[in-house]
Amino acid sequence: MKNPAAGVAGIALLAGCISFQDVPPREYYVLDDLAKAGASTPAAPAGRVLLVNRASASPFYDTQNLVFSRSPGQRAYYQFAGWTERPGRRLRELLMRRLEARASFKSVAATTAGINGDFVLSIRLEEFYHDTSANPGGVRIEVSAELVDYAGRMIVAQRRFAQSVPAASENAQAAVVAFNRASTALLDEMSVWIEGVVAQPVAR
Repeated sequence: MKNPAAGVAGIALLAGCISFQDVPPREYYVLDDLAKAGASTPAAPAGRVLLVNRASASPFYDTQNLVFSRSPGQRAYYQFAGWTERPGRRLRELLMRRLEARASFKSVAATTAGINGDFVLSIRLEEFYHDTSANPGGVRIEVSAELVDYAGRMIVAQRRFAQSVPAASENAQAAVVAFNRASTALLDEMSVWIEGVVAQPVAR
């Protein structure tokens, strides 16, 4: 006599396999800086060392998920799209690369590198989402930054940066293109601000 439970389990397993075949694969995207190397001119070299803290992020954005919003105050994750790295961590990496390429510092390093510095930069990802409240919408990025005088242990400057870029269509692929453009503009703005702050004498 056949076991009815085994038969039911077999049917369920078969149904599960069929449903899994219909599920599209999850795609991962790389957040990138679109600026060409050497395209921008930095401020006069400061000859100083900049240390950069690990980036923090608002809890909902501290993830590899790609975020969208259908209405103000509402956020959700794309089901089949994500980032290869958490956006806050990736933005920090891109900013450090940008500052190194501009050669406006003697050195740009992580605070965990074990070296002394002149300034410490902290950044926090506040907003990072695809706004689809109006088709096709656009992306929104907000980052807060703080520069601290390493020797004096005092805040010398704080600022919040924001960029909005329209998306070509209402999907993850178009959002990623817009995110790259917005991130590039954000890095442009942040680099100039950081170089301008450190070029000023620090009052102690």
